[in-house]
Amino acid sequence: MPFRMTTATIALMGICAAQSVFGQAPQAQQAQPVGPKNGPSSIALVDVGHILKNHPTMNKEMEGIKAEMTKAQEEIETRRKSLLAETEMVQKNYDTNTADFKQKQEQLISQESKLRVDFMGKEKEFAEMQAGVIYRSYQSINKAIEVVANHYKYDLVLRYSKEQDQMDPKKPQSVNFGIQRDVLFLNPQIDVTELVLNVLNNSVGAAPAAAAATNTPAPRSANGTPNGTPNRPIR
Repeated sequence: MPFRMTTATIALMGICAAQSVFGQAPQAQQAQPVGPKNGPSSIALVDVGHILKNHPTMNKEMEGIKAEMTKAQEEIETRRKSLLAETEMVQKNYDTNTADFKQKQEQLISQESKLRVDFMGKEKEFAEMQAGVIYRSYQSINKAIEVVANHYKYDLVLRYSKEQDQMDPKKPQSVNFGIQRDVLFLNPQIDVTELVLNVLNNSVGAAPAAAAATNTPAPRSANGTPNGTPNRPIR
């Protein structure tokens, strides 16, 4: 009677062969965990939101624009009230069937149209002014980050937000914001936010005393992070 090898027999032989070669069943093999990477860190983090709030020139410029906006809004409101009063006067003192009334009405409509155009023009003007300030400030932040990164030889600088660590269960919005954070853990030494702020302050000659005391950062430590006593300025 001829011998026939079943599929189950072939599979069993394959398992036995694997056990004899590797010393264990294939399904028992597991990927070995990768150990920590050796060498200096080349990554830094910057809280851009914090820098924007403490930017040495942006907030002052925005306050100036806000003051101009308030003044322009007051002028527009004065014109609007004057136009409203004139409209009421015409309706009260002119016969709606006369040519003078129609002429006054056309003048009021023209003034109202011009007021609306002027209002929209001011909105656009101030929006562009604000966008320009934010754009220039963000460019200055990027340049300061580049200075710090080049000084400490960082290969990559990522943005993160400290506010995402301030979750409060009584404030659902803060929790929703916090759980979306990309940085789940960081060594405080790779947070170079204050160094970037220091570069910005020095660039406009507005460094406070505390920042001036730290305006000469130290070389990187063995793990690639700033440490030690400052000894040379960032340029």
